[in-house]
Amino acid sequence: MTNTALTRVLLVEDNPADARLITEYLAEQSWPNIDADKPTVDHVDRLADARTALTEDVDVVLLDLGLPDSSGVETLDEVLAIGVPAPVVVMTGLDDERVGIDAVEHGAQDYLVKDDVTPRLLQQTLRYAIRREQQQRELRQRNAELALLNQVVRHDIRNDVAVILGWGDGLEAHVDEEGRTYLDRMLSAGEHITNITETVGDFLDVLEGDSEPELHPVDLESVLTNEIEKARSAYDNTTITVEGDLHDGLEVVATDLLSSVFRNLLNNAVTHNDKPEPEITVTVTDNGETVSVAVADNGPGIPDSQKDEIFGRGEMGLESSGSGIGLYLVDTLVEMYDGEVVLEDRAERPSASNRTQSGDNDPEGSVFTVVLQRSDPA
Repeated sequence: MTNTALTRVLLVEDNPADARLITEYLAEQSWPNIDADKPTVDHVDRLADARTALTEDVDVVLLDLGLPDSSGVETLDEVLAIGVPAPVVVMTGLDDERVGIDAVEHGAQDYLVKDDVTPRLLQQTLRYAIRREQQQRELRQRNAELALLNQVVRHDIRNDVAVILGWGDGLEAHVDEEGRTYLDRMLSAGEHITNITETVGDFLDVLEGDSEPELHPVDLESVLTNEIEKARSAYDNTTITVEGDLHDGLEVVATDLLSSVFRNLLNNAVTHNDKPEPEITVTVTDNGETVSVAVADNGPGIPDSQKDEIFGRGEMGLESSGSGIGLYLVDTLVEMYDGEVVLEDRAERPSASNRTQSGDNDPEGSVFTVVLQRSDPA
């Protein structure tokens, strides 16, 4: 099926009067680009018969949700499970928009209320359903090709960067102090490239999810400690201090991608820091039903006008003027976990101890606070 031509319709309807009316509407010769003897209508009145009649040459399915052998959205699920790529338009006798919306959420391309159907509305609905199905199928194919390309490119980049970092480590004993400065910058850039490839991979894992993520208890202490140790190893000129209620057995509701949240926040706190020796304080607060993790830095701070933009909120994340895909991924994941991310100036926090000498109104640094649901509220 390469166009929106309507040549074969599978009508699944157990009411003879409704079936006859729909068949007459489909045979209307006033429709443009449809011959008098087209489209062909295959009519069945049971789900069992629909399983046999739904073949690859069917362009679209008109489905009544209430059949003698099936009812409700389960009828739609059964038809979609057959696996034939024909779009499904649901018909209902209930003047209830919620029924149609539920059907679309379950995978139907559109819905029609029988009492409202006219020949013109029927034509438009079926043609639009066919076209949308084609576009979605083409998009899935392109996404699959891009995902494969991304996997190959990231693999090759990581391998080449690993070689660069390996040779760089071997050069440390052969450079003077001036050369070491340039070597350190080169190694830092290599580590940054590696972090980017990891972040892109995590981001695509989120985008490629076809359903709601399966949230489960995640050991916060283990995840956070591991990411802090990796950051300390990658940035040996950075001081990272941990404060508060981080302890063994503290679990939050998330997925295995929670580590990416803290990896990106820690990387952001270092790479966007203008101090020779970045200082980061990670503070964990157990609030009973939630857990807050604040990542504070001594960097330049972020203007109020950019506090939402930096996450890509209100616009496409990759086109935002913020810090890029890392923080957009953080915001996306935390929202998925039914949590929130709050960005503040460090001096605005009651426990802030790093106000500048020029006065309390001059903040130094930013604080990203992630609030997550506890898996076992205290």
